[in-house]
Amino acid sequence: MQKELNPELFGTAAAGSQRWIEPERPTPVNIVTQIEARVVEAKNQVTALEGQMSHLVSQVNEFIKASQVKFNRLEQGLQKLEQGLHTVHTEAQNKISHMHHRLGDRRAMDTKLQEMIDRHQSVLRSYELRMSHLQRLMSEKEDQILQTQAALNEAKMEIARLKRL
Repeated sequence: MQKELNPELFGTAAAGSQRWIEPERPTPVNIVTQIEARVVEAKNQVTALEGQMSHLVSQVNEFIKASQVKFNRLEQGLQKLEQGLHTVHTEAQNKISHMHHRLGDRRAMDTKLQEMIDRHQSVLRSYELRMSHLQRLMSEKEDQILQTQAALNEAKMEIARLKRL
């Protein structure tokens, strides 16, 4: 049986519109029934949670497998890139060393060529000096020949003059 308070007891009109009902006191049988219902409800919730957890675990495992496959593909791609980079690096290093070798050879050839040009120029200078010396000698000899011819002509004229006498 429920007990009710008189709404006019506190003298307010608002209190009259609200009714307060005293709840019944539960009996031990009701308490056990409620507890059993809560246990059943908790078991149902645990079962539902277990189902959700198993579903979640399967989704996580699928995600891990998919991620592992993607990771393996990325790793293989990275290995190919590294191998290609290593190949390009090796080729570039070989080309650079080949270019350095060729550059060293070219420098050696340039040095030899410069030495040959210097020797050739010194030979030309010495040849020019000899030529100028020979030209001076030839001009001196020509002068001597001209003087000798002049003296010879004088001597011939002198001989011819003496013969006439």
